[in-house]
Amino acid sequence: MRSYAILLHLALLIQIPLAAYGEPLTLKECLTNALSNNPAVAEARLNVEAGEQGVASASGKHYPRLSLNANVTELEYPVPYIPAQSTTVPARFSDYYASWSAQMTVPLYQGGQIVNGVDLAKIRRNIQEQGSSFTRYELIANTVNTYNKILQFQKLREASQASVNALEEQHKNAQILLKVGRTARVDLLKVEVQLANEQQRLLTLDESLKTLAATLRFLMGAKPEASPGVPELAGPLAAPALTADLSGALAAAHAGRPEYMIARAGVEEANLSKKIATGKMLPAVNAFAGYQDQYGFNPRYDQGSWFVGATLSIPLFDRSLYADRARERLLQLRAEERLKTVDNQLRLDIETSSSSLADSRSRVTTAERVVEQADESFRIEQEKYRLGAGAMVDLLLAQAADITAVANYTQALYDYNAAVVAYRKATGTLEEYLK
Repeated sequence: MRSYAILLHLALLIQIPLAAYGEPLTLKECLTNALSNNPAVAEARLNVEAGEQGVASASGKHYPRLSLNANVTELEYPVPYIPAQSTTVPARFSDYYASWSAQMTVPLYQGGQIVNGVDLAKIRRNIQEQGSSFTRYELIANTVNTYNKILQFQKLREASQASVNALEEQHKNAQILLKVGRTARVDLLKVEVQLANEQQRLLTLDESLKTLAATLRFLMGAKPEASPGVPELAGPLAAPALTADLSGALAAAHAGRPEYMIARAGVEEANLSKKIATGKMLPAVNAFAGYQDQYGFNPRYDQGSWFVGATLSIPLFDRSLYADRARERLLQLRAEERLKTVDNQLRLDIETSSSSLADSRSRVTTAERVVEQADESFRIEQEKYRLGAGAMVDLLLAQAADITAVANYTQALYDYNAAVVAYRKATGTLEEYLK
């Protein structure tokens, strides 16, 4: 994502055109492709599945454990491998003997470690799910911004191409007027300079489009070099109606922002880890039962027996356990402070995005009026110059102002759409783009 941000930052400095590439892609189609094919989404999904297996592993500690053990031993001197059972049943000696046993162990009480371990695994699985949601949100935001940027570039290229066409026509007229002595050579040079600048702009736009098209393909899960063409997007760029709802924004963010959900789950995770550390300092009780069969080979003899019992383990002193509990207590405090930090950041994001939304909306309205005025000014200067009542410098200035107004308008449109993305991201409602 960091490399994408660098590419997008470079692309913002220049405007680039669109080339036809099959059927126009809608924003929803681009998002669907990105969420279906981007490897980052698949990676996050695998993390969630691994979390599910973690829950299954923790739950499995509730069940009995069955083990099979075998042993073969050869000694220099015979030993009583089976002890005497009474004065009439002597011990069994052998220098070569073997045994096997099957044993089942049932945990009866572990100081709450098993129960809390299952809850901890569920919390960590939930954190993985929220991490997956965070990946989705970042992918949606980056794809929408890239899509809108391409639409902006398309409009800018149209304006730049129209400017080149007009300058070429003016160049022809200036050459004719120069031949008949109705204009100065300096006017022709001014047209040629501005025409060269606009042609250079178009070349720059064309080259820059390749980079942004590769970025879009990357976001949609394809290899950036997989296709040399540039996908045509369904447009044009518009200003969707959206009003910031500050009263419900915070509640929506608390319910939908993955960062907040992860931080809140982190507090629960730290609390459970502290309980598990405390549980290690409590007694542990296990029951066991099994069967053992022993064989002697010189002289040959075998005997089988069953056994059943219980074990009690009481930790009297273990310095590391006290240190573990102190560490988990500190980590819990850290998680609580982290939650406060994320909550403050969330509130700041809402406030900032709401302000940006209102500001960019007013800029769109203003820039739209400026485009109308610049178009009319350019038209008037063209007519004046055609009638011989205007100067070439005034015509070129009007033309430059016209294309600048279009550039400012398309930038305002993009900024407004980017503000919408930022507001939806701040409030945890980016999934609206998929509807």
